[in-house]
Amino acid sequence: MRWAVLTVVAALLTAGCTTVSTESDQVALHYDAGAFSSTTYQECVTQNNRAWDGLGERYYTYPAGQRNFDFTGSDDSESPPFTVVSKDNQEMTVAGGLTFHLDTGCEPDGGMLRQFHEDIGLKFHPVIDGDGKTTATWLEMLRFYIGHPLNRALAAEAQKYDWLALYNDPETRTRFESAINANLSSAVMATTGGKAYFLDFNLTLQKPQPRKELVDGLAAAQVAITQRQAVIEQNATVDEKLKQIRKLVDALGPDGYVIYEVMQQCLAGAARAGCPAFLPVPAGGNVNVPAPAAT
Repeated sequence: MRWAVLTVVAALLTAGCTTVSTESDQVALHYDAGAFSSTTYQECVTQNNRAWDGLGERYYTYPAGQRNFDFTGSDDSESPPFTVVSKDNQEMTVAGGLTFHLDTGCEPDGGMLRQFHEDIGLKFHPVIDGDGKTTATWLEMLRFYIGHPLNRALAAEAQKYDWLALYNDPETRTRFESAINANLSSAVMATTGGKAYFLDFNLTLQKPQPRKELVDGLAAAQVAITQRQAVIEQNATVDEKLKQIRKLVDALGPDGYVIYEVMQQCLAGAARAGCPAFLPVPAGGNVNVPAPAAT
């Protein structure tokens, strides 16, 4: 009977143990949250570690390594594309992707991760589910602390450029992207109360897209420009042809030019029907016929 009781007690104690097992892209914070003690920070559990503790202990797991904030609007993205207004008051949508790190350095006192957890993380707990995947509350946190400042940064920078430059000029798009990359960290920190919880931002933008009517209008304008250029080139060809005709008329006279054109057309048509078999000589013209060789 005694061994049976001990076995049951041991089983209950084991069942009540708190455990955590971090993957290669996870860290965890350990808090003492026993029934007869106040909740206090204990330690940070680094990647690829397992820890066992007694009843009432709490572990909070967070993602480590590079994280993504996709705003292309795809099924698995974190956000739809953002809408901005250009300098010339045209709406455009901007899609892209952002990579970053949550500061998960496991300092003895918990470091920045502990501050993040106690200031922000607890409001969105849990951020990782039992299968090791980030949760809807993690996504909610990202949209607020990263999505909102990113949206504001895009909107403010877009006001510096006309829509056509953002849409059609690679150098303008490069400046646009670089300026946001340079200022995004401070924009996010303004949302987190000046704390650098998020690091190593790297933004990659797709080509900003204006409204369909603007794109269609741009295509129509390009067609009109192409047609106008074709007319200009055609007129230039006609002008050059007229110059050549004037030179021939001056050299051959009006009648001579007509005969010249007829013969040119006949030669080009390989002696078509109706072409003269001899060369007419204009009135007053001179023809030198060489004498036949003596036999």
